[in-house]
Amino acid sequence: MPKPNHKEALLDAGLAAFHRRGYHATGVQEIVSSAGVPKGSFYSHFESKDALGLAALARYWEDRAKARALLRDASLPGLERLDRYFAALGYSEDGCLIGNFTAELAQLDAFRQDLSRLWRQWTDTLSQCLADGQRDGSVRTDVPVTELARTVLALWEGAVLSAKVERGPKPLNIARRTLRRLLAR
Repeated sequence: MPKPNHKEALLDAGLAAFHRRGYHATGVQEIVSSAGVPKGSFYSHFESKDALGLAALARYWEDRAKARALLRDASLPGLERLDRYFAALGYSEDGCLIGNFTAELAQLDAFRQDLSRLWRQWTDTLSQCLADGQRDGSVRTDVPVTELARTVLALWEGAVLSAKVERGPKPLNIARRTLRRLLAR
């Protein structure tokens, strides 16, 4: 019988709780109870709740790698890739953990550094897709791609927040339609 992986169970439980309830509203006891592991196991795998939070943030980013791969699909025009990417992200009643953590934890140095790195990576990936779209003629060329990427990300994350409040995907659908109109050449 394989030995249970307490670290993975804690990471899964922490990610789910942070995403659902927020970082500050989630306690270590809730995480260990949800993971079904002894509290001592938490501290043998994670130095602190912050360490688990950073690991959860990294896992969340990794879990979306398949969706980000759509942005690099050279068989499609850039604008179509972007639309498929956002369609793949879809609606989550808990929103986006990166956006949630940014709002809740950006004042903490450790989180701000990791969040800043993820926002840069996200912007860079979107910028490359938009640059490809400019080259293939699907994306407007009168605005620099980095500005477009930052605007796309701001619009999308705003729609994600609205979708949390409205408890449905309508703001995301509006954002996708609006992005197509704003970006099209």
